[in-house]
Amino acid sequence: MKLEKKYSIKEGEWTKWSDTLASSINDFYKTYTFYPNILEANDHTLSQFDFLTNVRPDERLRVSGKDDITGITKLPAETEEIKLNSFSFYDAADLDFAVDNQLADKEFRLIYDDEPEWDEPEIPVGCPEEEVDLVLR
Repeated sequence: MKLEKKYSIKEGEWTKWSDTLASSINDFYKTYTFYPNILEANDHTLSQFDFLTNVRPDERLRVSGKDDITGITKLPAETEEIKLNSFSFYDAADLDFAVDNQLADKEFRLIYDDEPEWDEPEIPVGCPEEEVDLVLR
């Protein structure tokens, strides 16, 4: 089952992007009684989320990541550049970010997909698999 709904960030409200996202998640839940698990936006919109998180101390303080080896949650270093790949909303919704450049700037789509199909990278014939980098945004 796949449910989706489109939202947008109002003119002049980029700095409230995370609040807009939170209220959109609530609206999605009220509409479908499911929390979304995917957020799609174009490259520019996602880059603005990254930019604002890096320049606004209040946003930066809310960011955490997991150590690749231990799985332990860690906070970014003060000078570390942050690249977001997901958004957690309390214990209710964990959104993975995906790129859809067909969406306009400031527009995003929330999706609930009980069987998301993530594109796997194509491995060139004869290329050893260990030489392929998987990059999540």
